[in-house]
Amino acid sequence: MTASRQTVPLTLGIQRIEPVNLDDPSVLSALEQARRSLANPKLKKILQIRTAIQQYLCNELIRGGYVHPPVYMLAGCTDPLNHWTYPARVNYYGEEVSVTQSLILQKMLMVMLSPVGQVFWSSPNIRMEMRIGRKDYKYVTEFTQVDFEKRDGTYEEMLGFLSELLQGLYAHLNDTQGEILTEIRGGLLPELEAPLPVYDAQETKRKYSLADDDAVEKWGSQHSEGKPFMVVNLKREAYDCYDTELGRFLNYDIVVPPHKDNPYPVECLSGAERTRSLSDLEARMQELRYPLSYFAPFFELFSSLDGNGGNIACAGAGFGIERLTYAILGLKDVHDVYPFPRMAEGRIAL
Repeated sequence: MTASRQTVPLTLGIQRIEPVNLDDPSVLSALEQARRSLANPKLKKILQIRTAIQQYLCNELIRGGYVHPPVYMLAGCTDPLNHWTYPARVNYYGEEVSVTQSLILQKMLMVMLSPVGQVFWSSPNIRMEMRIGRKDYKYVTEFTQVDFEKRDGTYEEMLGFLSELLQGLYAHLNDTQGEILTEIRGGLLPELEAPLPVYDAQETKRKYSLADDDAVEKWGSQHSEGKPFMVVNLKREAYDCYDTELGRFLNYDIVVPPHKDNPYPVECLSGAERTRSLSDLEARMQELRYPLSYFAPFFELFSSLDGNGGNIACAGAGFGIERLTYAILGLKDVHDVYPFPRMAEGRIAL
């Protein structure tokens, strides 16, 4: 005799989700933003440029020997960034885990502990920025980043590599997307020379009595003849190397000056040579008052597989694809690149 199987009702996860309130003014505003974006007659051409940028950067990294692992959107711990972000967490089979804000910790583990010496991800990032003030023109909660790291990479090597990469990108876009560039930005991109101009953030602030790093970007834009430049020696993330002999941070940003409908300098890439030892990284996290218990999975994995005495020797960077598209085309703001805008400190309708 066959035992009867008791039927258990299936409860779909979606049945436990609160519906969007269409009477909420902020939701109605988000819907209206989506309507405007979807109806933008230039949307297809904007996305063609965005696609061409992402494709070129990925192809060049592959050509240079970088490999692309699977993308990870959830993690036991994630790079927290040294500025105000909302601690996004989700339930993962009954346990809270972090939404991956960036893959920098994973990049460091890959190139330092595995046979892979050069790695890149073209991946979505979820970064819920807070206290953005009047900078809503450049902040989004979801964006695509082409993020790469190289074992034994150095600060000087990366400055040269990034200059050549951007020089090649600009030439490629002019050759393959010239008609769209002319229509939307009003002309072709400027011809770049490598290396890009480099401005030291700390020295420039002291020399010209500038208030902050944003002021350095504005100053650089006034002296770069409309061409991208680099800002270096920025005091920020825990994993950026501080060279005690030189008395400076070995990090770098790429900034695209204002153009056409965009009145602001746009930081499109950030990167660094990394902190040179596990103990230095831990000390820097303590200095920034990071809760070290949160990073226990990173330190445990690194220590258990490390055969190099805790030494770290790598460098890398990440391009924000939507920001780069917005800056290159001279759009009003980064949300013009999105069919479904993701406003920082805003609401989502779809």
